[in-house]
Formats: sequence, structure tokens, C-alpha cells
Amino acid sequence: MQLFNALFSMLCIVVCLYSAKLLVALTALNIPAPLVGLVMLFILLHWRIIKPQRLAHTSQFLIKYLPLFFIPVGVGFISDLNTITDNLLLIGLLLTLLPCLVLILVGKLASKGKYRD
Repeated sequence: MQLFNALFSMLCIVVCLYSAKLLVALTALNIPAPLVGLVMLFILLHWRIIKPQRLAHTSQFLIKYLPLFFIPVGVGFISDLNTITDNLLLIGLLLTLLPCLVLILVGKLASKGKYRD
């Protein structure tokens, strides 16, 4: 019975994800499919179509091993650490000056009133 519950809960999560991918592809939404899948799963849980106890085992398993999904990102960051430190000033300027410049330009355009409703 434990194996059936684990397979059922994994199937529910995978079905929500792939139906969300299909929905996003068919409707050309600009929303990430995993986010739509999470909303679908939330609605199914909220309306008690799927009981939360049925998903508990697989959810706990996925949360337990969640840090493993971040290892490739950390390794990629560390492997490019020399490049990042060589260009630290440029990266810092880009992360601070560009958003400020965009905010100033948007503020100037908005103050002219050309783009008001």
C-alpha cells in the first residue's frame, strides 16, 4: 500500500506539471509551466480533489533532497569564479547603474504624460 501511495502521489505531481506545460504551450502564456502546475496542484488540494495525506510521502522525499538540485548551479558558479572576480567592478556597475538608468528614463517618460491612460 505504501508503494501505491508513493506512485500515486508522484503521478499526481507529474500530471500537474505536464498538463501545465501543455496548457502553456496551447495558450502561449508568458507564465512558467512549473508555476502553473503548482497552482493546479494547489487548486486540487484546496478543493480536496486530492487529499493532502496522499501527497505527503512524496512531498517529504522531494523536500528532503531539494538541496541536490542546487549543486549544479553552485558548481557552475565556482568554476567561473575567476572570471567573476576579474570583472567584479563591471558586474557591480551593471547591477547598480543600469536599473537606476532605466528608472530615471521611465520616470522622465512618465512625467511627460505621453504614456498615460
